Amino acid sequence: MLNRGLGMDYNAQIQWICWLLRQQGGETSVSGWTVVLIVLGMCLILLLYYCALPLLDVWLHERKTAREVEAKQRTFEARHRPKSKTQELARAFGVHRLLLFTGDGAGSCSMACDYCFLAKEGPLRVMSPEILRDAMRFLEGLTDRPSLHFFGSEPTMQWDLIVEARKLRDWPISLTTNGLLLTPERIDWMAEHDVKVYVYSIDGGPEHHIHRRDTRGRETWDTVAEHLRYLVQTQGDWVTARATWTSDDYDLAGRFRALEALGVRSIQVVPDIEAGVEWDEQRVEQAYLELGEHYGWGRTPSRFVDEMVSAIADGKPKPGYPCNFGRGCWAVMPDGELRACQRGERIGDIYEGVTDAAPLYESTLCAQLVNSSQPLKPECSECVAFGRCPGVGYCSAANRVAGNAAIPTKAHCKHLRGMVRACQVWAERRPAPTGRVIQDSVLGVVYGAAEKSA
Repeated sequence: MLNRGLGMDYNAQIQWICWLLRQQGGETSVSGWTVVLIVLGMCLILLLYYCALPLLDVWLHERKTAREVEAKQRTFEARHRPKSKTQELARAFGVHRLLLFTGDGAGSCSMACDYCFLAKEGPLRVMSPEILRDAMRFLEGLTDRPSLHFFGSEPTMQWDLIVEARKLRDWPISLTTNGLLLTPERIDWMAEHDVKVYVYSIDGGPEHHIHRRDTRGRETWDTVAEHLRYLVQTQGDWVTARATWTSDDYDLAGRFRALEALGVRSIQVVPDIEAGVEWDEQRVEQAYLELGEHYGWGRTPSRFVDEMVSAIADGKPKPGYPCNFGRGCWAVMPDGELRACQRGERIGDIYEGVTDAAPLYESTLCAQLVNSSQPLKPECSECVAFGRCPGVGYCSAANRVAGNAAIPTKAHCKHLRGMVRACQVWAERRPAPTGRVIQDSVLGVVYGAAEKSA
């Protein structure tokens, strides 16, 4: 081995070793045993180098591989262990859909709307393709009718994930979007691959859209209006224009006119009812009266408005729906965290399933409270809108911020009282109703419905 290692014959090796010794200690007589010991030492060193070290390297590699296999096995078991509790809850709450947040934090949206309820602060998180695939596998274990709705913060910021989802499954896929990045090329792709926009956020005309600016503070109406005009050519039967109505502008009829001019057939104007917002009840009432006059006291493109008028005319209580957070769909955050809804609390993750069902039971309690015949607060029994809660914009998450998930915010109540007073007049003046077919909404609460011939 020494011969092979040094590339010389035995005598040459001895001469070389002696030369080394002379260099270290001068001319010295070296005994045969000394030379033998030196040669044996060199052989031992080479043996370690050529045999022991490779064996050590193999052993370390095997240890590393074993740890990786063990980690993967634990991950696999966590991802595939029985979710009987989660499956039972999914059945009980009718969950067939995931509400996907493909990004959150600073930079996760192409706009910076000043009234947005989604937190866009903190580090940017983006959902990975692996999390998307795992979320879809998770949903497959809960229902035989799975579907996806891309919701936040702005799905088109992670367009590749929408494309990836379509490649993976032929499920119903839809999204809510602000429209800024929804180019005609993307709209054409969606038409070809059966991906639908159910909710398109736009606040009316340019004079109403002033709160919806991009991240550099620039106006966005021209772009989103152009994209909406193109979108309704292929998706007009189901897309709903969803406007946020702020208390600094009471031109409700103008919003509807502007949106109809863009070709929209389904409109839902949702008031900003967050804690601290102030509404003038009289001006709200006048706004709805002007809307009724605009439509000749007949049908509108808004399901919520039509149902309120019809319920009052027919003497029925509580038009509309409870908040229903946690029902129909659960939200998945970029890291796989599960939430009861887009504004809900954590209930688990897509790997462990539901580990905290308390928010879901809170949803059941809220539904029971708002549907009961008892007033939520003592003053409710004298309210003109009693029996009409929840109305447009009712949100348990907004209520929770104000103190109680079931009790509406003051802003909600003020808007609702003004709306009900106007709808009482509307109900007296409305013509005979006509039939229609209503398309169900992806979010469990119908924002509006495109009218079709019945």
